[in-house]
Amino acid sequence: MITSNGHLRSMDSMIAKLRVWPIWKVLKHFAVSAACEDSSTSTRADEFCRGLSRDLAPSCTIAKETWLFNQLCVPELRAIAASEAALAHLIIISVHHAEALPGGVKSWINQWLEQRNNHNVVLLALFDPVYQGTSSSMKAYLQEVAKRGDMGFLAKSEDAPDYR
Repeated sequence: MITSNGHLRSMDSMIAKLRVWPIWKVLKHFAVSAACEDSSTSTRADEFCRGLSRDLAPSCTIAKETWLFNQLCVPELRAIAASEAALAHLIIISVHHAEALPGGVKSWINQWLEQRNNHNVVLLALFDPVYQGTSSSMKAYLQEVAKRGDMGFLAKSEDAPDYR
C-alpha cells in the first residue's frame, strides 16, 4: 500500500536490509532507470522514488530516467535506455500481472546486463496488488536476471486498497 507520504509500506525496511544501503546512504548522486508498462505503473515507480529520496542523504540528488515498454521495442531507444540502466544504482521494472515480459523489455535487460560495470546495483520489481493476479513467472525471471548480474533483488506487490 502507498502510505500518505508516498512510499510503499514495508519497502523502507526491505531497502535498509540491502548490502548496498550503507553505500547508497552517503551518495551525492543516485541514478535510477525505470521501465514501466504504462502511466499507472510509472506513477508507482515515481512514488517509490519520492519515498527513497527522503531516506537518502539530504544533499543527494536522484536522476531518474523512465522508459515505457513500447519505447523499448524501438532498437535505437532501447540502446539508449540500456546505456542508462547500465550506469544506474537502482533499476525498476514496474508492471501489471502477466506471464512474461515483452520481448523488447527482455532485449533491453540483456543489453544493460552486458554493458554494466561492477557497481552496487539493485533490481526492483513493482507489481499490481496480488488480488489482481500473479506474476510468479515474471518474478522468477527477474530474480534470475539479478543473479546473473550479481545484483540485489527486491519484488513488491502493492497491497490491496484500504477502503476503511
